[in-house]
Amino acid sequence: MKKRIEFENICKTYSLGKVLIPALKNINLNITEGEFVAISGPSGSGKTTLLNLIGLIDKPTSGTIRFEENVITYNGQSKLHRLRQAKIGFIFQSFNLIPVLNAFENVEYPLLLTKMSAQQRKKRVEEMLDEVGILSMRTHKPRELSGGQRQRVAIARALVHQPKIVLADEPSANLDLQTAQDILQLMAKLNQEENVSFIFSTHDPQIVKIAKRVVSIRDGKLVN
Repeated sequence: MKKRIEFENICKTYSLGKVLIPALKNINLNITEGEFVAISGPSGSGKTTLLNLIGLIDKPTSGTIRFEENVITYNGQSKLHRLRQAKIGFIFQSFNLIPVLNAFENVEYPLLLTKMSAQQRKKRVEEMLDEVGILSMRTHKPRELSGGQRQRVAIARALVHQPKIVLADEPSANLDLQTAQDILQLMAKLNQEENVSFIFSTHDPQIVKIAKRVVSIRDGKLVN
């Protein structure tokens, strides 16, 4: 299996005035293609920090990160931006949809920065909306959709550019139990069909239960 992300002795420390706060301590972690991984731990354990580093949103204080065996450097933000745009999808607990755009336009948005033609974009967006079960609602704006439907739009948007990794930060936090179960089953299905690595930050036992692999973190350290 191809390695997607490799962490080697990763540390992350934040400064709060003159106080240094260690968020992550000597993290060694590999994520391979097609994995369905839950990063589990209590609030404040370092889950979101770890997810942000995997998504190349944040920079480690020390250690080495490799993406598809290439060492990540942080001296060129435009290069990192292009890498995230091409290879990584994000799903947020608050959905982060653009209110003035309808479902189709929200999913299409990441493709506007590519060289795809309008016809190619239309085909890909409709395929993804159909895949997540809301093609019939493509003209609806976020305020006209339920929480579960908004999350389906967010999933389609995360996958529309065919990324190698999808990161989800507490994706079931704002959903009722049944809707959360439906969304998780959908993600598991897409994980198998698209061979995309899904990585969740969560303390939801539902996600932990269906994950193929659980990475536990406590006080900034990985635990067995």
